[in-house]
Amino acid sequence: MKWSSIGAKLAGLAAGFLLVGTLGGTASAYPPPTGSVSMSTSSSTPAAGTSVTISTTVLNQFGSPAFGLSCTFAVISQPGSGALVDAGPKLTNDNGVVSTSLNVGTTAGSIVVGANCGTLSGQVSVNVQSGAPGTVQLRLPATGTGSEEAPSGLMLLAVLMATGIGCVAAGQSLRIAMKRARGS
Repeated sequence: MKWSSIGAKLAGLAAGFLLVGTLGGTASAYPPPTGSVSMSTSSSTPAAGTSVTISTTVLNQFGSPAFGLSCTFAVISQPGSGALVDAGPKLTNDNGVVSTSLNVGTTAGSIVVGANCGTLSGQVSVNVQSGAPGTVQLRLPATGTGSEEAPSGLMLLAVLMATGIGCVAAGQSLRIAMKRARGS
């Protein structure tokens, strides 16, 4: 019994040293974190033929904004060939943020844009929607029911002609008056 008690104590002591060694030691199975890059767009579903702003936030290994870091951008994949990104290089501001613009081109589908900021990188995607930008559907106004209360087309034409004749007459009178004023 004595040996089993000593063996149990030694095993506990060894486990304690291992625990203290892993907590206080500098060796690690994983490399230390180097920072992060997160990206967002002003619109994740822009219309074809438009542009979006891509914002990139870079944090250092301590989770603080990475100020003055040079970032470059590239279109990684696209459905057509018309997407263009302002590649940079651009520097992060005091908040670790840098922005660029992406012209999404005219082909609908997914575009992936990547950012390289020092040794860090990130990606963001936008899903381009088909259709011309700013397309507005126009609808004709209701023209009435054709009841007798509404003025007829002939009556409207007569009113427009009378107004036009009145304007022509007024213009002629004005021209004659100006001619007389010059002659005097």
